[in-house]
Amino acid sequence: MPVQVEQKLYNCAVVIQKGEILGVVPKTFLPNYGEFYEKRQFSPARRATLLWDHFCGQTVLFGARQLFQCNDLPALTLGFEICEDLWASTPPSVELARAGATLIGNLSASNDVVGKGAYRRRMVSVQSARLQCGYLYASAGKGSPPPIWCSARIRSSPKMERC
Repeated sequence: MPVQVEQKLYNCAVVIQKGEILGVVPKTFLPNYGEFYEKRQFSPARRATLLWDHFCGQTVLFGARQLFQCNDLPALTLGFEICEDLWASTPPSVELARAGATLIGNLSASNDVVGKGAYRRRMVSVQSARLQCGYLYASAGKGSPPPIWCSARIRSSPKMERC
């Protein structure tokens, strides 16, 4: 969702639980090629997380490297990245996993071209294995405007083997 902070517009995931906004996570890597020209409108995430008290009447954290701990399941720690972040050479999910994320969520609006679905599934599977955590990928779906957008929902978890 587009979110304005300090006169800049960011492409963000808003993490909500039971009506409470837990945090706002801006996209780190903005594509600027093909049909994607996000740099014309959005700013990339900054390194720092800031406390922000002007979002829907709530004080929330705004930043790309936030972790969300589940109180009911202590082993579940969520981290989020957005679309292009996964395709970057050093995705934010790497730092999130190092900091303790056990599940990465990726909100996407990726287009569909021949062969991209299989490539995307491999990428999610490899990223999950590299990070040794689960990875959930959800893309925009039916009803999205042209070009053709995929409606992929991919989940992956690393396969742990003992030597």
